Amino acid sequence: PLQAAAAAAQALAAAATSAILAWHCSSPPPRADDAAGSSESSEPLDARWTSRECRLLSDEPPLELLEGRFVFADGAGVRVWPATACLAEYLRATGLHSDRLAEGAPWKGSRVLELGCGCGALAVLLARWECERVVATDASPKALALAAANAERHCPQALRDGRLQLRLGDWADASACRKLREAEGPFDAVVAADAVLAIPPSGPMWQANEALARAAASPPEPLLEATRELAAGGA
Repeated sequence: PLQAAAAAAQALAAAATSAILAWHCSSPPPRADDAAGSSESSEPLDARWTSRECRLLSDEPPLELLEGRFVFADGAGVRVWPATACLAEYLRATGLHSDRLAEGAPWKGSRVLELGCGCGALAVLLARWECERVVATDASPKALALAAANAERHCPQALRDGRLQLRLGDWADASACRKLREAEGPFDAVVAADAVLAIPPSGPMWQANEALARAAASPPEPLLEATRELAAGGA
């Protein structure tokens, strides 16, 4: 009975996740890697990408964003997850400049660092909100390639004038964090969406590769340490 209950709980969690994704995105999420496609590292980048309308803000039109097709092969950062929309709504509702909320510019002139930017959805919004500088970082070159393509699609001028910068970076690397702060800081805010997975994922699809499940975990301590370093003198 316990095994049956666990299986039912996993199925319910999977169904709930699909429902949340469907609510934020106008088309259903692409299927997980198929065995043939996920192993093809020589495939052109655009062949590994797909495009979806993602509603990041409930009262604004969705954005057409590029995502990766193969999450298990290319990493979770190649997809737009519901936490990004939740953080976008929160940032717009709060902002750094409460006196500018009424005029719709609560982030105007701010210097913002994003950790784990993935395919760049939140970075695009921050750039469109007239931040003075947005530095979006991720440890995955594949995610950053998508972020660059989405930025080129939705805020090309911010890329060209340097208001939006995309950087390869691992927040677990203390030396790299220090150098980033010295080069680009101080920051008014350091933001991250869906950056912590304290317990390795479980379920039937992960049982075949326990090492992959352990590698997928992202404990909070390195992120908190990085935030303390990166926010020094500012945020």
